[in-house]
Amino acid sequence: RASTPNVAMASPVEERCTAEIVRLHDAFVEWFTGSSDNTRDAYDSEIGSALSPSFSMVTPSGNVVPAVLLGERLRGAHGSHSERGIEIEIRNAQVASSVGLVHLVRYEEWQRSGGRPPVAETARISTALLREEEGNGPHGLMWMHVHETWMPEKGPS
Repeated sequence: RASTPNVAMASPVEERCTAEIVRLHDAFVEWFTGSSDNTRDAYDSEIGSALSPSFSMVTPSGNVVPAVLLGERLRGAHGSHSERGIEIEIRNAQVASSVGLVHLVRYEEWQRSGGRPPVAETARISTALLREEEGNGPHGLMWMHVHETWMPEKGPS
């Protein structure tokens, strides 16, 4: 499961953004481990509905992945970590900037997979562009864009 340490003195916007980041990464863990149902409805309710139709992601290797391709890849990865497991921990989430209903949030994403002790650990620093959208998920936020960069000496071996 994704987790984050308690953030002292976080603004309500920062608390909502952090909660949404953790929620989505919890959904990824459930999806990748096969703990969630492998149905289009399950994917859409927990993951797909949180991503804007115009969503895009820049991977740590510099590839730009549009929403449609990312959705295909994610749906195809259901249960891909069912045997070796995966953990995702979110650290140091903070709103870097807000303009109206749009928030740029920076956070660290630490992944461990392969059982105990973990066989592999990677870490990336990510920035996410989130837009407030009433009625979208439990935190009222829509993911517009994510850019990930490997942290020093924490990329894949």
